Amino acid sequence: MATSIARIVVHDYSGHPGQAQLCRALAGRGYDVTHQHCPSYTTGRGAVERFPDDPPGLSFETCAMRGKFKRYSVFGRVRQEIAYGLQAGRAIEARSPEVAILSNIPLLANVLVARRLRHKGIAMIFWHQDIYSEAIGVAARRRLPVIGGLAARVAEAVERTIARWSAAVVPISPTFLDKLTSWGVAEKATVVPNWAPVGELPLRPRHNAWSERMGLAQVPVVLYSGTLGLKHDPSILAAMVEELAVHRPEARVVVISEGQGRDWLENWRRENRAQNLVLLDYQPYTDLPEVLATGDILVAILEPDASKYSVPSKVLTYLCSGRPVVGVMPEDNSVAVVLRESGAGLVVDPRERGRIGATVASLLADDALRERLGCAGRRYAEAEFSPEGAADRFEDVIRPLLSSVPSVPSVP
Repeated sequence: MATSIARIVVHDYSGHPGQAQLCRALAGRGYDVTHQHCPSYTTGRGAVERFPDDPPGLSFETCAMRGKFKRYSVFGRVRQEIAYGLQAGRAIEARSPEVAILSNIPLLANVLVARRLRHKGIAMIFWHQDIYSEAIGVAARRRLPVIGGLAARVAEAVERTIARWSAAVVPISPTFLDKLTSWGVAEKATVVPNWAPVGELPLRPRHNAWSERMGLAQVPVVLYSGTLGLKHDPSILAAMVEELAVHRPEARVVVISEGQGRDWLENWRRENRAQNLVLLDYQPYTDLPEVLATGDILVAILEPDASKYSVPSKVLTYLCSGRPVVGVMPEDNSVAVVLRESGAGLVVDPRERGRIGATVASLLADDALRERLGCAGRRYAEAEFSPEGAADRFEDVIRPLLSSVPSVPSVP
């Protein structure tokens, strides 16, 4: 019988499904787990509230910043990140955890949180979802040719510091290990690939309440759902719209997103009078199974220079839907490899612009191939995605950090 319950905070800035699932799995093993996220950041979220059958040691908290996140304003974002880092550090400390797992927090805010936790003696696990400094460096060099290199070096120094201050690092892909090695932290890294909440995403029919409500039940649908940020080129979706307008004018390209990429598509649709492009805000998580089921094809995109630092985890969610995936991304990206090896989708290099629209149009015309790809994706998800398996690996990381706790809860 445990005489002391280990307290864990998972601070996931985005509130994504996998992080919430991990919290439930750890709480089910007897840990006292608090999940924290920032509701001010606009993105698709998971089940970040308590359910009646949740373990008693599980709680959810919000950590809101003032105003909407100013993602594309340099000075506004810096001010907000500083304020958020201070606030998030206080929120984590207030729970008095033995271990804090940090995920998806913007770099400047993250280093401030890391500094506070280090000062307070709280063991920190850096759940490394992207090599954020690489993304910042690519964007800085593109926008600021003269000083972009300096901005990139500063960003890398900040992220390296976070990794070095962490008691452990959990990258989501082995492709991150080269960078972690260069930072001198590979020996404390444990790779835990992301997964999707397959149990929360049951298969739904193509014609469902959501598709009927949106007027999409009777037309072919090519669907993109998720962030459209700097590593996603929205003009690829515009090219699909143009291709289908010629070859499948009855089809609709549906984009569920918010932010800069969505704004670009709004302007493009207006200028080109593209009636077959449907733009929607993020939908409630409870609608997600029906949203994905509405797509005859699900699309993911990733810029070539983003492939070395980013894994488009939305594809993992797509695989649960029983729908085929077209991944417009470099073929060596880890998710592209999953699509090929699982037989769940087709991969097109984003530099081969002429093939993208033609691939989508061809797949839309092939019912049998779509069915085969979709079934393969669902089989892969059911076989490979397990929050309990991820919790096993996280426990291997957490347990050595709890040496000061008199008694650690054991797995039933």
